[in-house]
Amino acid sequence: MALNREWHRSHRMPTKATREQRVAWHAAHAAAGGCREIPLSIRADVLELLESRAKP
Repeated sequence: MALNREWHRSHRMPTKATREQRVAWHAAHAAAGGCREIPLSIRADVLELLESRAKP
């Protein structure tokens, strides 16, 4: 999948991002059609966040 440059330009990862910021960024990235895999170190947290958002 190609890099979505516009999305990345408008959604910068904060400098020295906390774990919570990284999880939120990667969740937004995945929801927008992520162009790369979620890092293993936070994958479970990101998937849990995405699942919680999908439930009514």
